[in-house]
Amino acid sequence: MIILESVLIALAQLWSHKLRSTLTLLGMLIGVGSVVGIVSVSEGLRRTVVDEFGKIGGANFVFVMPRYGEWTGGRWVPAKRFEPLTMADLKRAAKVSDRIELVLPLLESGVTVRAGKASYQGQLTATTPDYTRAWNWEVERGRFLLERDLTGLSPVCAIGKTIEKEVFGDLPPVGREVKLNGQRFLVVGVMESHQLFGQDQGGQVLVPVTTAQSRLLGTPNVNAMFIYTRTPEDADEVGAQVAAALRRVHGQDVAYRVESGKGILERIEQVIMVMKLVTGGIAAISLLVGGIGIMNIMLVSVVERTREIGIRKALGAKPATLLAQFVVEAVVLSLVGGMLGIVMGVGLGLGIASAINRFSEIPFNSVVSSGSVLLSLGLSTAIGLFFGIYPAVRAARLNPVDALGYE
Repeated sequence: MIILESVLIALAQLWSHKLRSTLTLLGMLIGVGSVVGIVSVSEGLRRTVVDEFGKIGGANFVFVMPRYGEWTGGRWVPAKRFEPLTMADLKRAAKVSDRIELVLPLLESGVTVRAGKASYQGQLTATTPDYTRAWNWEVERGRFLLERDLTGLSPVCAIGKTIEKEVFGDLPPVGREVKLNGQRFLVVGVMESHQLFGQDQGGQVLVPVTTAQSRLLGTPNVNAMFIYTRTPEDADEVGAQVAAALRRVHGQDVAYRVESGKGILERIEQVIMVMKLVTGGIAAISLLVGGIGIMNIMLVSVVERTREIGIRKALGAKPATLLAQFVVEAVVLSLVGGMLGIVMGVGLGLGIASAINRFSEIPFNSVVSSGSVLLSLGLSTAIGLFFGIYPAVRAARLNPVDALGYE
């Protein structure tokens, strides 16, 4: 009952000194609002990155490519020996572990797409039938590449929506011929609209990797390979096993770059966490300023209410009761600022997300977690307690005779 009465008195004090209370709350409001806004935007960024990685199979992939060299001691040092990857290496890698789901080649090049008088400068992606499964990119019309296309070196392709629009216009492309760098190919499918990290994938032409090697690129090699494991936890071990298997074939002096999706995501999350801590620490300075403001206003309140304190002590009020009253008032003051700051932080996060969506192709959402809200309220309470104790102790220690102004 005493606490409830103290809360009501605190609210009455806030209302009776509106301007002073508003100025005092500004520090808390800005501090808490900044913390909530920063945390919500950082969490939104983390989820956006995870979602985009999900489009290429999530964290359970391993990227393997031979190294040309590396930066050491501030200079570029060529590899002792460079050995390119071939399709035979991909088949060999697929047999390394039963934890491997599939293996895809990475072989890309620019390509000129022509049909009639129309042409478009697109991107050639030489791949296998597992591409749609790994990259979560499905065919909208027609079909995708088949195993028989790879074994038969079939001159077939699937095209993106941009190429369909720029080259074929209103004509249905499936079943029609296009020229890729002057070579005739049959369009067997049109891919659905797809974006990856904000980039439209509609300018791609997907062809069987064996056909691209023999008819378009004139090479038996691939640039790298993507290995998809059953779980993200398998990625690091599988990557090491594949690199070891490749060295057994090509020689121990051949170096390979091995990157796991899980490792990349962990590094990105570490960067986001550092950013969150640094910006959150800067925002916390406003909380400190807000706390000092609360202590200042409570000291002023003690001076203004000296006579009231003296009367209450003369009527038998215990020091602990007065101590609790002023501490509760400080906590209420900081909590009101904290709750207003949460509202401001939510608005700040939504505003930043809206601005990002306006200038970026990547869908971005501000994520306000219950943890950040509870943390903000906890900080507000702690600041109210910390900065409210000293004024409360001063009020509790006032001599009733001095407080009433008697000599």
